[in-house]
Amino acid sequence: MTARPVSQHAAGTLEQALAMLAPPGLLVGCRRIETGDASHILPGESATILSRAAAARDASGAGRWLARRLLRQLGYGDLAIPRGKAGEPLWPAGVVGSIAHDADFAIAVVAPSETMRGVGVDIEPALPLPPELEPLVLNSRDRLEGCDVAIAGKIAFAVKEAAYKASFPLDGEVLGFEDIAVDLPAGTVTLSNGRRVGVGMSISSHIFALAFVPAGVS
Repeated sequence: MTARPVSQHAAGTLEQALAMLAPPGLLVGCRRIETGDASHILPGESATILSRAAAARDASGAGRWLARRLLRQLGYGDLAIPRGKAGEPLWPAGVVGSIAHDADFAIAVVAPSETMRGVGVDIEPALPLPPELEPLVLNSRDRLEGCDVAIAGKIAFAVKEAAYKASFPLDGEVLGFEDIAVDLPAGTVTLSNGRRVGVGMSISSHIFALAFVPAGVS
């Protein structure tokens, strides 16, 4: 198996950063994506992962390998995690979770549904958002005080992606960036439907964004 030119130590460091964001009851994992990780895609998942590009399938395989590792910690076997019609992972009953990746790393988070109603995660390189995308991602309701101005747009992008992933299984609503307002100082995101989602964010070589709706929150 041929490894990509990033270290496993880096994956461990990123996993530690993600774990520091996680509220109690939320399990997290990070894995370097390797050539051949597509072999971790189970038959029950393959038909729902439509891309035939090798890199995309390796990323999907790495993410699902991670997710199954976390599910085993909750007492589940090696279950298939197919994609739903909107591309969202379909989890076993009693579990909520989220999977994300960039070109080098896959990440996954899972939690018992008695602990969390919804979770979402995103990972992005800590690089500026292309200038032409900033007006599409940012809006006047976003509060990003304290962020590095150079990557504020990318931070908002990652946080909104994570919040959307946490909310979609609950509401079934397709949201645009304009429908999501970030308040980093408060650690919350407010959606156009009124739902509030807790968020956390960490920056190193990458931006990690984690969003969650605790159990008991409507």
